Amino acid sequence: MRNLLTTVLVAGSFGVASLMSAQPALAAGPPSDSSVITLRVCNQTRVTAQVAISYQPVGSGTFSNAGWYNVAPGQCRDLAQTTNAYMYGYAEVEGSDSDVWQGDHPLCVEYPGPYEFWDNGSVYCEAHQEVRNFVTLHAQSMGAFTWNLND
Repeated sequence: MRNLLTTVLVAGSFGVASLMSAQPALAAGPPSDSSVITLRVCNQTRVTAQVAISYQPVGSGTFSNAGWYNVAPGQCRDLAQTTNAYMYGYAEVEGSDSDVWQGDHPLCVEYPGPYEFWDNGSVYCEAHQEVRNFVTLHAQSMGAFTWNLND
């Protein structure tokens, strides 16, 4: 009787193990491309634009501020990937701080670039930084989000 019980338990264990291994494993790691937003900037002017952005990198809970990315006339450039639909951008004509694409969201930038730093939530910039008013960008869906710089 003991051997029969052992045989049933062992056989039953193989059945459970087989069923468990047949179930799909949960994937760990970065989000799939279908859950990522790519921030693309297209320069539809005749001058080079220098672009600064603020966004949450994939897998981060904090905003990263980065610049200056040159975007040539008539060109598009993918600058960042995020899973947060809210991003911020500021652009200016190379060599001019009066020809700008701006909004009403104040953030810090650094001159000269390139620069990258984590947002610390402060409303004040460091001594080597300056405030610029960024455009609020809001993606409606995953995939590429395009910010067009027009004349």
